Amino acid sequence: MPTLRHLLALAWLAAFPAAAQPAPNSIHALQGGEARLALPATPGTTWQVEDEAGRVLHPWAPAVPDGALRLPPGGWYRLLRRDAAGTAPAGGRFAVGLVVVLTGQSQAGAFFAADAPEVGAFPAGPDDPPPPPLAALLPDESSGWSTAIAPLGARILLAELSRRLGPGMPLGLVNAAWGNASAAALADPATPPGARLRRMAAMPASAALILAHGTTDALAGTPPEAYAERLGAVVATLRAGSPGMPVLLAPLSPLLGRTTLLGSGRLAMLLPRLAHRQPPDPGLERQAAALRAAQAGLGLPSGGSMTMVAPGLDGIHWSAEGVRQAAREAAAALAGALR
Repeated sequence: MPTLRHLLALAWLAAFPAAAQPAPNSIHALQGGEARLALPATPGTTWQVEDEAGRVLHPWAPAVPDGALRLPPGGWYRLLRRDAAGTAPAGGRFAVGLVVVLTGQSQAGAFFAADAPEVGAFPAGPDDPPPPPLAALLPDESSGWSTAIAPLGARILLAELSRRLGPGMPLGLVNAAWGNASAAALADPATPPGARLRRMAAMPASAALILAHGTTDALAGTPPEAYAERLGAVVATLRAGSPGMPVLLAPLSPLLGRTTLLGSGRLAMLLPRLAHRQPPDPGLERQAAALRAAQAGLGLPSGGSMTMVAPGLDGIHWSAEGVRQAAREAAAALAGALR
């Protein structure tokens, strides 16, 4: 039974493609060097797009080819509506740029959170780069787009992308990850992870990144052939809304033993210098290697090497430095695919 929150989220996403009233701080994905802002055909209504300085980007348009304004990269913009009642803004400010859909499980989802170190979610620190001036996150479909880029993973990824692509390019990062989601769950539209992936993948995007997926399948012993088939279905879902976009894959990162002190992870956190890492499980190592081989067999462009990413105390999720390493690797790969 859908909750009110789910219904509101679906209504919001259903309105996104039409974009006659852009969601606040939203990024519209480039397609062929421009984005199309679809407008309803309302008699007596004209539309205009301006930048924040009031410069006209697109003049009043009562009718445009196929009912869409074509807009170049940039922002922040605003859409104005003029009718018999007068002139007023339509929706919130928006930009036109590169939109990346990020999926996976908790390692990917942690890029959008700043308050769950147990799954690798950390706040950006004072020594980390500031967020780009034209960037926004879609961390959750019910909360909408946000320019409050406090999470460490998203901050580093977007800052590094901006450095490589140029600060004038707006950037959007969309959360299609789900903690503890196996490949089968992401591939199945009847599961919450699969349903959410389909909703987010329906949005126009510039690229998608599957980040370090496979932990749950490694622990569960999923056969590599079955894993590859299900991850292939995830790739097909990601391409549903944007058939020509690149889908990159950063492989499953190393799974190591837990760090403990007298058998306690909590004591290890309090006294890290006295703690030690347990030996990794050889069977888990073999299973993880088999899944990485299955991932490589899909032939997807690399989303970055995760072999040197620093793990946290549990040997699975990343430390803060590991998140920085993973974000920089992913940004370099994405920049190469999006140039």
